[in-house]
Amino acid sequence: MGIADLFEKSKEKGQGIPPPPGHTIAEILQDKSSFYLFTRLLERDGQEALGARLVAGKLEQDDINLLAEYRAKFSEKITQSEKIEKLLTEENVIGIARNHPDFAKIIDSLTPKQLIKVIRSQLKEICITDENRFDAIADPIETYDSYKKGDYKKTSEEIEKSCDDMNISQKDYLAALAIKDPDEKKVALRKLARGEYGKFMTACNSIFGIERRNLKSLKDSEKSLEDLFAKLNSYKQDIGSTLFLSVSGNDDMRNALSRELVGDKTQAETAEPRLGFSDLKKESAGAFNEAKLDKDWEDYKTRAGYDTEDDAGKDTIKDMFIEEQKETYGKRKAKNTGFLARILAALFEEKINSKKATLK
Repeated sequence: MGIADLFEKSKEKGQGIPPPPGHTIAEILQDKSSFYLFTRLLERDGQEALGARLVAGKLEQDDINLLAEYRAKFSEKITQSEKIEKLLTEENVIGIARNHPDFAKIIDSLTPKQLIKVIRSQLKEICITDENRFDAIADPIETYDSYKKGDYKKTSEEIEKSCDDMNISQKDYLAALAIKDPDEKKVALRKLARGEYGKFMTACNSIFGIERRNLKSLKDSEKSLEDLFAKLNSYKQDIGSTLFLSVSGNDDMRNALSRELVGDKTQAETAEPRLGFSDLKKESAGAFNEAKLDKDWEDYKTRAGYDTEDDAGKDTIKDMFIEEQKETYGKRKAKNTGFLARILAALFEEKINSKKATLK
C-alpha cells in the first residue's frame, strides 16, 4: 500500500461508518423482531404511509432519505437499549435487591437471571415507544456505572497502592476492618501499621512515626471505603426504585413477569400479531383479489346503468364503486387493529384507488 493510499485512509477514518450489524434496512426487514420494533418507531411518528410504501415496494423520491433518517433513529435506540441491558448483570441485580426491599420481593418470585430476562425483553420497545420511561430506567443505571468506573475505581486503586506501599496485603487489611469489636480492631490495625518493625521492641521515634503515619492512612482508607460503600448503596437504591416502578407499573412488564413466573413460553396475546415483513407482504397480496374486484365491477355497473351515462356520470359511478369496495374491505378488516393493520388498509386503499383508472 503506497503513501497516497495510507493518506486516503487516514482522511477517511471515522467517516461514513456503517451501521452496527443488524441495523441496515435490509437486515431490519429480514428479522421479525427488528421489523416489529421498526414499525413501532414508524407508528410513533404516524408514518403509516411510509410503511405501506415500504411493504408495497413502491418508494417515492423522498423515501430514501426518510428511511435513512428512521434507520439512524432505530440504530440509536437499539444501541442505547443494548448498553443498558449489558449493565444489568446478575451481580448488580442481587446488589440492588439487597438495598431495596420492594425490588427484593420480585427477586423472591424469580431468579435474578429470570428477572433480567423479563426486563431485557421490554427495554427495546420502551426505548422506542416511551423515551421518558426508558430514560428513567437508564439514567440511574448509567450513573451507577459511571461512578463505578470513575471515582469508585480511582479511590479503590489509591487505597490498594497505599496498602502496597506499607507492605500490607489487601486480605489482611479487609480482615482487620471486618472485626466487630472496636478494641480488637484497633489492635489489629496497629499491628498492621507497625509492619516489619513490630518485631523490634524499641522506642525509636522514627519507627513510632512510621506507625502513626501508617495507622492514620489505614483509618483514612477505612473512612474512604465506608463512603464508597454508602454512595454505591444509594445508587443501588435509586435503581431499585426505578426498576420496581417499571416492572409493577407497566402492563407489558407485568405481563412478561407473569409469563416468566408460570413458565409460559408462548407469545402473549396481543391485539396485533407480530408479523414479519414477509408475512405482511403475503397478507397484503392476499387481501387484494383483482379478479374478484373485476367481477364485482361488472355486476355493479350493470345495476347502476353505467353504459347509459355520459362521461361525468360514469366517473361518479366509478367513484361510488371504489368507495363501496373500500367500505367492504374496511368491514372485513375491522377486527384487526393496530399499526400493521393500518398499513394493510393503506396498501389496499392505494391498490383500489389505482384500479379506478382501469375500470371500463
